[in-house]
Order: sequence, then C-alpha cells, then structure tokens
Amino acid sequence: MKSLITVILFIVPLIAQTNDSLFLKIVLPSRDTVIYNAGRHRIAASTNPTSRAFINYKEVKVYGSGAFIGMHYLTSDTTVLHIAVINSAGDSLFKDVVFIKPVPKTYPADVIYIDNISQPTEDQWLIAGDVLEVKMKASPGKNPVFDIDGVESGIPMRELDPKNSGGFGGVYVGKYKIKADDECVDVPIRFRISKNFFSSERATSKGKISIIRDSLPRAAEVIGKRPFLNTGLGGDRLGGAKLGFLVEGVRVVITGKVGDQYRVKLSEGMEAWLPQEYAQLSPINATLPYTLTGSISVTGNDSEDIIRVGLGQKVPYTSEQLTDPMAIVVNIFGATSNTNCYTHQISAKEIQQVKCTQVGADHYQLTIYLKQKQHWGYDISYEGTSMKIRVRHTPKVTNPLSPLSGMTIAIDAGHGIGSQGALGSLGTIEMNINLAVAKELQAQLQAKEIRTVMTRETDDNVLMGDRADKIISSNATMFVSIHCNSTGETSDPEQIKGTSIYYRYPGFKPLSDIMYGKMLELELGEWGVTG
Repeated sequence: MKSLITVILFIVPLIAQTNDSLFLKIVLPSRDTVIYNAGRHRIAASTNPTSRAFINYKEVKVYGSGAFIGMHYLTSDTTVLHIAVINSAGDSLFKDVVFIKPVPKTYPADVIYIDNISQPTEDQWLIAGDVLEVKMKASPGKNPVFDIDGVESGIPMRELDPKNSGGFGGVYVGKYKIKADDECVDVPIRFRISKNFFSSERATSKGKISIIRDSLPRAAEVIGKRPFLNTGLGGDRLGGAKLGFLVEGVRVVITGKVGDQYRVKLSEGMEAWLPQEYAQLSPINATLPYTLTGSISVTGNDSEDIIRVGLGQKVPYTSEQLTDPMAIVVNIFGATSNTNCYTHQISAKEIQQVKCTQVGADHYQLTIYLKQKQHWGYDISYEGTSMKIRVRHTPKVTNPLSPLSGMTIAIDAGHGIGSQGALGSLGTIEMNINLAVAKELQAQLQAKEIRTVMTRETDDNVLMGDRADKIISSNATMFVSIHCNSTGETSDPEQIKGTSIYYRYPGFKPLSDIMYGKMLELELGEWGVTG
C-alpha cells in the first residue's frame, strides 16, 4: 500500500574525543596512492580537537569533535596531497598521499584501430520497426561500417563532433531500422574500418542481436514477489526509475528484450521494461492479454473505501497521485470500456466521485476524486480477475494534545552489517548513527503512547524485502527512514551540507513539508525537500 513516506535525514555525527595525545586519522582518501580521473577529491580526517590541521600547508578549521575537512585539486597528472597536524607543544604528524591520473590509451598516428565498442553491450530482441543503435571509439577521420550477419552489411557510421562526445574524436555512431523480412538469431555486430584494398581493422560487439519475426509480440505472466515495471533501461544506485508495481498473475505483451529486461507494450506509444526474473513467457501461440471493462462499485468500511472494477483477466496498470484536485489516477492497459453500471454506496466515506475515461486504444483510465485533504495511501490488487483498489481513510485524531496517539509509526534505521553506509570524518559508520537516531525517535514516540515498529533493532542488516514485509504487515500509518548521506568524493563538504527530506509519491509532499519545517526549527542547515 502506498501509505509509506520516506524521510531521509542528513546528520553530521559529532563525537567528542578526550584523548590529549596527538593523532592523525585519515578517512578520505583511504589509500596512500590513488588512481583518480576527476579534478578534485574530498578530504575527511580527524585529530585531537585542540590541535591545528593543515591541508597542503594551508590551515583548516578543526571542529570540536576533532574532525577537519577540505578539498585537494588535481592540477597535473601526478599530485601530492600533504596533510599535517600539530599540537600546542609543537609535536607534529603528517601524511602524504599521491594522486595519479590514469594515462589514456594512445596509438601511433599512422595506426588504424578500434578502441572499444560501447553499443551494443547486451543481447537484444528486436522486431520490425525497431532501430538498432551502435557506437564505438576508433581512429578519428575514418569511414567505418558495421554488419549484421545474414541481414545487412556495410551499414555506414558517422563520427560525432568532439563537442558532442566529451571532447574526444573518433566516436562513431550508426543506426539500422529493422525491416519486415529481416530475421537472425544471436548475431554479434561486426565493425570494420578499411586499411587498404586488401584488409580492414575489425571488431565484434559483446552484445548479440536476435531479430524475431514470427514469435513476437508474445504474452507473458508476471511472477515473483513485488514485481515492478521500469520506466526505461537507465539505472543508478537505487535501481533506476520505476513506473509502478504489479501483482502476480498479471498478463503482459512482450515486444522485445535488452539484457535481462523485457520490453512490455502497455498501449500505443507507451512501453515499459519488466525484469526477466518477474516474467514467465507463455506459449508462442497463446492469445495476447485484452479485456473489456465491466461494472464498477464503490463501497467502504471503518478504515478504507474500496473500488472494484470488473475485468475479464488480469491486465497491467499504473497509478499516480494528484494533489490539486486530490485524486488517484489508475491507468488500466489492454482494456476497452464496456462499463454501463457504476454503483456508489454511502458506506464509502472519503471517495467523492470516480470518473472513467477511454484515453486511447487499449488504455482505460479511472480518476478517483477524494474528499481527503492529504493522501494516506492506497493499494491495487486483484480478486479473481476484478481489480480491487483500497483507499485508506484519514486517521482519526483521538487526542488533540497528541495527534499521533493510537497510530503506528514504522521507523527504518538504514543500512546494517554488510551495508554500513557512509563514513564520517571521525570514521563514524552511518549504520550506527541511523540506529541510534531511530531508537531515540522510538523512545520519544512511545513516551507519547504512539505505537512503533522498527525494521531493525540491532547492527544486523535486514534485506529491503524483509523490511517492506514488516512495515506492510504492521499496517503502519506512516514510515520514516533515517540515513546520513555522504557528500561524495568530489563535492566540497563546506558547500554540500544540511538536512533533507525525501518523499516517493507527490501526494505525500504536503506532509513532508510539515515535517521538514519542524526539522528546520531545530536550526539544522537547509538542503531541501526532494521527491
């Protein structure tokens, strides 16, 4: 249920040290010799709080904890970072760290070469109308071509202007639009640059291409725990942008594949990507998912309102929250309207109206207008083949002096052993600070008779799926996740600092704004509200 509000705090741990002996502890950089390609590197270290610290012979501030920070700028291929500390008695310690910029691979001017192939690097399934894109780094000023064995050969490539390729020459791209009669299975792309009439420089892509003519599009059934659709193929440390979650048994239309992700057709002009682990391909001759919509009913009970939509089979869907007006939009794909009956019972207390729209071919949309002033979560599932949308009621305030009393707050202390998180200038580990703050929050809430559930209470790491299971089974009203973020290796810690809140869904921004305002009243530095 989308009732969970993620709040991540940027916390700078301050742990006082009482040892008067001089010491120098360097957290970043973590090695004596660093192979590094960026133009600057963050320094994080600590000493006795009464000592003075110097970075490259320039004195820097030593905080009350003994921490000191700074930046080292790489002005040449090899630079030396000098860090020193000195106490009031004149005793000193220092450490030199060598930074070496990696030397780019070079070739003699008269040598024709292919340095690397950056597309395709993963296997792909393609169909007629798809565009295959290729890319490589090679000798500048040439006329390379690429071949698709058994399909087409001698396809020209063009060299990008260095302004569009990071300042490098010799970056080539090429395209080929798949034709209706093209077909191949697991074929690598072969690249060629002519040396002379008799020979060419050649290279082969890591990724292989299959052009599928007869067995795509193809139906598949969604399987696994908390399956999801990705918006695209991009990724980051959080896994990339998700379009939405699904439930087991939903049937989708597969139209292609890149690496370990299937391309899913949702409607004309809209597609998504389903990780292979969440898909079970149906037999080639299985019918593609499609349904007509039936009757719609809206009912309610003491804790939630429920919308039921009659469908002939489980088809994919996405959803989003609106705040002006306050509403939930549910897109049902592979569905065409045949709804003649809409029943709204008076037991539904917080749903004002449900609007049904056929947005396009195979794209049916519900807009659920709410009486609420704040989203409190909803869940989409199936009962048989009927879609069930549960909308949580606004929590009842039973004690105006303690508005959260009677509610359940889920508290997540980020990270754990094996995933320790960021490292502070004192060597303080993020997972320990997260847990300490989480336990303090738990204690303060329980003192006000507010129920809590903790995703972890020890140093042991808890898998994300297990954390989600615990939160959902607790039926928590709100979810708070606590983290201490790092500024990264290249950011200036004097500039990148402050406290921040993150929210996942736009309907939860108003509540995040309220919480953030309270945090700023504690005179914490401002970094912002991020969604």
